Amino acid sequence: MENKKKLALISVSDKTKIEMISNFLIKNDFEIISTGGTLKALWDMKIPAKSVEEVTEFPEIMDGRVKTLHPNIHAGILARNKDLDILDNHNIKKIDVLIVNFYPFEKVIKSNNSDFSEAIENIDVGGPAMVRAAAKNFENCCVLVNPNNYDEFIELFDTSLENNLKFNRNMSLEAFEYVANYDIAIANYLGKKINKEEFPKFHSLKKINDLRYGENPHQKGSVYQDFNERRLGIINSKIFQGKSLSYNNIVDGDTALSCVSSFVEPACVIVKHANPCGVSSRKKLIDAYEKAFETDKTSAFGGVIAFNKEVDENLARKILENQFVEIIISPSFSKESLEIFKSKKDIRIIEYEDYQAINDSKNVQVKSINDGILIQGEDINYEVIIDDIVSKKEPTKEELLDLKFSWIVSKFVKSNAIVFSKNQQTLGIGAGQMSRIDSTFIASEKAKVQGLNLVGAVMASDAFFPFTDNVEKANKLGISSIIQPGGSKNDKEVISKVNELGMSMVFTGKRHFRH
Repeated sequence: MENKKKLALISVSDKTKIEMISNFLIKNDFEIISTGGTLKALWDMKIPAKSVEEVTEFPEIMDGRVKTLHPNIHAGILARNKDLDILDNHNIKKIDVLIVNFYPFEKVIKSNNSDFSEAIENIDVGGPAMVRAAAKNFENCCVLVNPNNYDEFIELFDTSLENNLKFNRNMSLEAFEYVANYDIAIANYLGKKINKEEFPKFHSLKKINDLRYGENPHQKGSVYQDFNERRLGIINSKIFQGKSLSYNNIVDGDTALSCVSSFVEPACVIVKHANPCGVSSRKKLIDAYEKAFETDKTSAFGGVIAFNKEVDENLARKILENQFVEIIISPSFSKESLEIFKSKKDIRIIEYEDYQAINDSKNVQVKSINDGILIQGEDINYEVIIDDIVSKKEPTKEELLDLKFSWIVSKFVKSNAIVFSKNQQTLGIGAGQMSRIDSTFIASEKAKVQGLNLVGAVMASDAFFPFTDNVEKANKLGISSIIQPGGSKNDKEVISKVNELGMSMVFTGKRHFRH
């Protein structure tokens, strides 16, 4: 063939940096071929490019469904050095660089206005076929599916294209990952639409980065995110200072953020070992912090503190006066507070965005087991529904507020969970015990150690009471009202005991196990 220029095929839905990479290729003696909207965009940029039709000598047909599915394209992508004679015999030009990303299927299905037929038309066929071919033939063809890689391609470029094998291998891997996740998105969408599947058949995750270690130093750890961009949370937050987050930091931070985002009024949550050890809601954020800290000053040491309102300089000073802290999480920090925290450079200061976005999330929860994973819908129902006041005595207005507060907190405490609260402040929290009465005992002892009076406080239990012993214990402590799901075969006996002791009890009809 007379034309010895190298050939690049460009066909992209994401046109980020496309002018930059195209001009670079032209300056380095490449000929560009392109399709449809990409070709028009290149022409509008005054970038010389040929249509695929000129290469295939066959028109785009079926509204663009068929355009690159042709031997002149795929032979050019798949050709090895030993195949060059075959290309010449068939007058086919070798394709050295393939720049392709797919129809925006995931973007379309996320649109409120999209329908099934539109989704189907946005299933790319030719693009994945070309990308797979180029990724397979990475020794002879460089494939770029992500605009973020254009700069590195330019930096490493040499005219022979022979010294970039490591880069090409990495791009090949990224291309196969890109195709796999694209196919998973389609399969999950069709599964939901056709078979009405509640959960996706395939779970696609993308590694964000490796961690220093896992739960313990001898364990390796990494953090992953749903490929389709998870909700706002710890992973996507802004870190102002401090070391990178550890496995345990992320677990504790996620619990703290999820809990504090459940409250509308200014609130503070202190978490230690994935359990809230102090929670409070007040009109002033600094008061919420002080009351949360008061719940369990011992456990708060080295904990994670989360707020749902801006941290100012007074609150920053108070935190540093009171305790050692690993992480402070808030939707915003004043400039003055950030300056104060600089005196403790090891404290991670994390700013998240709209906490309401978390409440509106409909993601799934994943838990690993030895031979697989378990998936369930997230327990995202933050609204406290008083399903039934089952006692003869009704809770007062103040008690109802505290019952709702305690119930929200119990959702984030490991089962069996018991929470004592009064005036929107936790007074004692019992977590993770094999029996509910043990959790009740621990919560009461914690309150006693901190010098907190439980008389007139309320009690929340994340699951039903199987026996009356918890009610009797609560009564001796001075607890006036109880909130629990109900549903035990002994509910009648429990309610009878509540009435006998002159207490009030509310059923929610919902359980909040957190194993």
